[in-house]
Amino acid sequence: MLTVPMSIKKVKPTAKSGFKQGYYKPQNPNKYQGPMPIIYRSSWERKVCHWCDHNADVIRWTSEPFSLKYFNLLTKKFHKYYPDFYVKLKTKVEGSDEYTYQDYIIEVKPKAQLKKPAPPRKKTKKALENYKWAYETYVRNLCKTDALQKAAKTRNFKVMLLTEDSKLFK
Repeated sequence: MLTVPMSIKKVKPTAKSGFKQGYYKPQNPNKYQGPMPIIYRSSWERKVCHWCDHNADVIRWTSEPFSLKYFNLLTKKFHKYYPDFYVKLKTKVEGSDEYTYQDYIIEVKPKAQLKKPAPPRKKTKKALENYKWAYETYVRNLCKTDALQKAAKTRNFKVMLLTEDSKLFK
């Protein structure tokens, strides 16, 4: 079982974030293996909570399962990062009555934050500020996903990056 540091759970949902945030109340609390409350920090994360809670192939799940140290190439400093979810999935072995089990770390991100932004055509102050923010977000997410991939490999987990294009959100 994974243990979740309580410090991230102290960061309460807020209406001022620009995202739909709140507390998720599971219908199948026996599947949830982390500390309460379950906090979702976007509407997409809420959908992942619902999917984990109601999917028969999800054996157990946790939100914000652990912290990872990652090195930010822009700030040249180490930071803490909390992946969004841990999930243990049951999968039927093709052509058999047997099942396999796999641990996943799930990260939910907008697709735009996972690809390098194009420089602005117009070099206005606002356009340059938006480009700088998008580029820094992209680099920070690259650093986080690199740390996540390395941590997953050492734990024999797989990484699932979910974007708005994922079937789960359709």
